[in-house]
Amino acid sequence: MSTYRNIGSTVFSVLLNVSVKCIVESFVCLYTILLNVIIMGSLVYIKRHRNTQNLLLINVSIACIVFSLSCLLSICLTIWILYHRSVPTFACQFIAFIVISSCHCLMFSYTLVTFVRFLTIIYPFNRKITSVRWIQVYLVAKWMLAFLLPSISFLLPNHEIIFQPKAKICTVNQQSPVLILLFSTGYIIPLISISLMNLITYLNVTRSRQTLGMSQSKLFRLNKRKRRNLRLLRQFSMFTVFFFFGWTPFIIVEVVDKEGKLADAYYLFTLLLPSICVLIDSHVLLYWNKSISHQICLWWRVLIGQNQFISREPVEQTRSPVDASCTYMHSDV
Repeated sequence: MSTYRNIGSTVFSVLLNVSVKCIVESFVCLYTILLNVIIMGSLVYIKRHRNTQNLLLINVSIACIVFSLSCLLSICLTIWILYHRSVPTFACQFIAFIVISSCHCLMFSYTLVTFVRFLTIIYPFNRKITSVRWIQVYLVAKWMLAFLLPSISFLLPNHEIIFQPKAKICTVNQQSPVLILLFSTGYIIPLISISLMNLITYLNVTRSRQTLGMSQSKLFRLNKRKRRNLRLLRQFSMFTVFFFFGWTPFIIVEVVDKEGKLADAYYLFTLLLPSICVLIDSHVLLYWNKSISHQICLWWRVLIGQNQFISREPVEQTRSPVDASCTYMHSDV
C-alpha cells in the first residue's frame, strides 16, 4: 500500500480560485474561533450565567471552534497537496475523519439545544430531565456519537477516501454509498429532528395558554415562561435557517454532480458557505444575548483604557452616544 498518491498539475485559474477560497475561509475560521472564545469566556466569567442553558451554549461554541480548527487543518493539507502534487494517504484519511466528525459535532450541538428547549416547554414542571446532571449526560453522548459515526471512514479502503479534484479537499468518494450515510447522520436527520421539535414546540406554546385546575399564580408563571420560550423558539429557528442555507448547497453539489461536470468554482464557493454560516450563527448568538454583549463591551472598555476594572455582575449604567454599541440588545438566550 502506497503512502502517497500522485496528482496531476493544476492550471493557474484553479490555483487562483483555491488560493482566494483558502484565504477567505482562513479569515472566517480565525474570526469564528476568536468570537467563540470571547463568548465562552463571558459565559464562564459571570457567575449568574452558569446555568443549564448557557452550558449548552458553551457546548455550541466549543463545537464551532472544533469545526473551524478542522477547516484550518483541511486548508493546510490542501496547500501541502497542491504544492507537492502528492496525497499522503493516512493524512488525507485522518483529516477527512476530523472534518466529518466536527461537522457532526456542530449539527448535534444545534440539535441538542433544540431538544433541551423542547423538553423544557413540553414538560415545564419536570426539571429533572433538564437538570445539570442530565445535560452532562446528553453532552457526553453527543460527543461520543459525533466521533463514533464518522469513524467508519477508517474502515473504508483507501480509494473510498480521496482528495477530490473539484472540491480540493479530502473526503469520501462521491460514488461511495457511505457518503449518503454520513450526509444522513450529519445533516438530514438533525435537520428533520430540529424542524419537527420546533414545530411541536411552537404548537404547544401558542395553543396551550390555559390549563384547567391550576392556580392563578402558577398559571401566570407558566404563561410568562411560555411567552419567553416562544421568543427563544423564534430565535433558535433562525439558527435552523442559517443551518439550512449554509450546508444544503454543497451537499446538493456533492450528491448530484457525481460525474464531476460542474466547474471547480461551484465546489469552492459552496465550501465557503458552512464556515460563513457558523460565523453568522455566532454573531446572532452574541447579538441576542444581552448579558454576553454587555460583558464583552465592558472588557473592550477596559482594553482601551476607559475603565480600570471589570465587575463580575454587570449593572445598568447611563448610556451615552459613545456607548451605543454597548447597549443591552435583544432578549437573553
